Amino acid sequence: MDENILINQNIKDLKFKYNSEKQQVVLNSCVSLFRNISGYKFNVVTDKSDKEGILNLVAEAKSRISLLDSFNFYNLRDIPRLQRQLLIDQKVISSSTAQKISGKAVILNSRLVDKNKLTAIIVNEDEHIKIECVMPGRNISDCYKEVLKVEKRLEKKLSFSFNQNLGYLTSNPSLIGTGLKATIVAHVPSMVISTRIIDFIKNLNQIGFGVSSFFGEGNEIIGNLFQISNLITLGKNEESIIEELTIIGKNIAEEEEEAKKELKSTENFSIEDSVYRSFGMVKYAKILSFEESLELLSILKFGIDLRIIDEVRKFDFYELINIISDSNIEINYIKNKKATLDEIDFIRACVVREKILKEYS
Repeated sequence: MDENILINQNIKDLKFKYNSEKQQVVLNSCVSLFRNISGYKFNVVTDKSDKEGILNLVAEAKSRISLLDSFNFYNLRDIPRLQRQLLIDQKVISSSTAQKISGKAVILNSRLVDKNKLTAIIVNEDEHIKIECVMPGRNISDCYKEVLKVEKRLEKKLSFSFNQNLGYLTSNPSLIGTGLKATIVAHVPSMVISTRIIDFIKNLNQIGFGVSSFFGEGNEIIGNLFQISNLITLGKNEESIIEELTIIGKNIAEEEEEAKKELKSTENFSIEDSVYRSFGMVKYAKILSFEESLELLSILKFGIDLRIIDEVRKFDFYELINIISDSNIEINYIKNKKATLDEIDFIRACVVREKILKEYS
């Protein structure tokens, strides 16, 4: 196991870049493959000894896979608090995983983000292994290719729990079969305002896909950001799930553009009022929470797209979300001390102004 924690040196690498404005509807794509190792109980009942055994098996397998030579093995207990929070903010690990770190590990590329993608292997989270790839924009197929490549190498070194009738076995019944979770995150303010989103969600549910909040608890949608994932893994093959979500990503981008055109053609003072109120909040607020920032940035991005406001520069919403997370604020703007929530919120308000207001250019 690699005891040298390199995450501190690579924080600035944890950024994604877009190549096209069209990618600003589907902000990111993520594919995860969940696997369990034969001969071990599921993590819901494994003890400390079992978890250590799984860690050692995966570490040994990783050391014999040339594809993973540039990846480092980090035991979660060796990762400092702020870096663990960064992994939570980037959704590499869950907040519940960070609360109970014994017997858990992450395997990360030494550059964290390599060629505009973040690939990670998480050990002993809900399942024994989660292989995950995140990329900006509509890149669900590329994410799938990346995790499949890693999974095939690991499968040559490890024996995964598999049943001829059911497929890959997992502790979570919703993952049995392919063990694949594919997700896109879409920013669709025009669909929300026009109410098109209601029918779109109904149609998604009918074909086995669900919608949840990208940030926040439960299904509370923050910043008009919708996370769309497959609900079915049994009875479908991996390729069909990826193909369906690829089509959904294309459709939601087209629907958002149609809704935007519809809104542009009608004069709506309440929309303009909302945009300028958001502008006023960003310009004058002394503190901004992360959730409040997402709401304001969503409306301002919408206002720019509809050409309602010109005091705000065009900005990359997804990149800015990452920059203003609590962990990034602490790491890049507050150094050598633990910050209070008010300090983080104050600096976040300043960073948002600096990044998007034209008067700061």
